[in-house]
Amino acid sequence: MTADSRVDATFNHCLLELTSINSERLRDTGVLSALVVAAAGAVGMPGLGPPVARQGAGEIAVALLCLEGHIVLHCAPAEGVCLVDIVARAPADVGKGVDVISRRLAM
Repeated sequence: MTADSRVDATFNHCLLELTSINSERLRDTGVLSALVVAAAGAVGMPGLGPPVARQGAGEIAVALLCLEGHIVLHCAPAEGVCLVDIVARAPADVGKGVDVISRRLAM
């Protein structure tokens, strides 16, 4: 491979930590589940089933598996923190999913 050679990515990925989020919003698994579905729609990835939400040790994880990627939220409500992980097959724009999640959690 030469210095000028380029490889097109097969998948696009974004890992982002959102802070100062309302803790009540981060505790609501129904809201978080609807949020990952909306974000997947914005990216153009239909889910393979409903979101899965699990709680334990004061934290919550919500995941939506899609044929061409996934959206996962890891929430620490007491700290007002949400880690967002979005993977989508290129050329999908994962930034659209990040925008949906960021806007709705900031409300």
